[in-house]
Amino acid sequence: MTGVLFSLAILAAVFATGMRRLRRHRLRRAAAERPGVSPERAIAIQSYAEIDDHLARRWCICGGHLERAGEGTRVSDGRRFRVARLRCQECDRVDEVFFDTTEVAD
Repeated sequence: MTGVLFSLAILAAVFATGMRRLRRHRLRRAAAERPGVSPERAIAIQSYAEIDDHLARRWCICGGHLERAGEGTRVSDGRRFRVARLRCQECDRVDEVFFDTTEVAD
């Protein structure tokens, strides 16, 4: 009887570990495909206020809260980008979010 319970406990632990790995994989994939992860997937904006609105809804793949760690401007192929650097308060992961500011009036 003890052997059966021990086997069930091991099976439950393996299942739980597999589910956590699957969830992390799905979160990483979703994060890699979301808007703003690269200049090619930059978020087109009409005003700089849209940056704040978008970043307020952004999440880390670990589920933690992101805080701004800086911003900068880049120019590439005739397009102007505003790049926000974010750091997760939980896991310290650093992400960049690209905004296409080519159409924003200065």
